[in-house]
Amino acid sequence: MGSSESARKSSGVFQDVINSIFEPGVNHGVLVVMNCAFIGLFLILFYLLVATGFNLHVCALTAIAVLLFASIQWFIRELASSKVLAKKSPASSRPSSSHKKKKL
Repeated sequence: MGSSESARKSSGVFQDVINSIFEPGVNHGVLVVMNCAFIGLFLILFYLLVATGFNLHVCALTAIAVLLFASIQWFIRELASSKVLAKKSPASSRPSSSHKKKKL
């Protein structure tokens, strides 16, 4: 095991985020940073809810943030499950390249 391989495996969360710029898809570091950002958002919105006496606008913003977080988490899980299915059957998931357009 070379030193570059061990450095690549032991890279931190922020190094994963930087590396994700050059890779397709989302890696673990990006997910961790995104979830931490949402936790910060939820803490601030909870504080605003208490400070404003449960203002209707802040309640609406909180609901929007929760729904956004839930939809992103759902999309990431669906993307991961589609990758697992694609690895199990790579031939059936790719469209056939032998299709030719019919001339009318």
